Amino acid sequence: MKLSRWKEFPPGIQAHLSERLDDRSISLADLKKLQFWVASNPEVPEYDWYKDFGSFKICGRGAYPKTFLRRDQKPWGEPI
Repeated sequence: MKLSRWKEFPPGIQAHLSERLDDRSISLADLKKLQFWVASNPEVPEYDWYKDFGSFKICGRGAYPKTFLRRDQKPWGEPI
């Protein structure tokens, strides 16, 4: 399964992710890593997953990211 694009996210997920981007200490370099990863049209599992970008982690389920975590927060799901 492919990661969905921003415009395909339900409005509630878009709002939550936008709030978390404001809350978390995400470096510009790691934000660019996220952008590059999303642009690569990555495969994601249908179950819970996370990806570590250094200053933050992104957690999701299936095609949708669900939240951003700080580097010190424990993620759930399988690492990808």
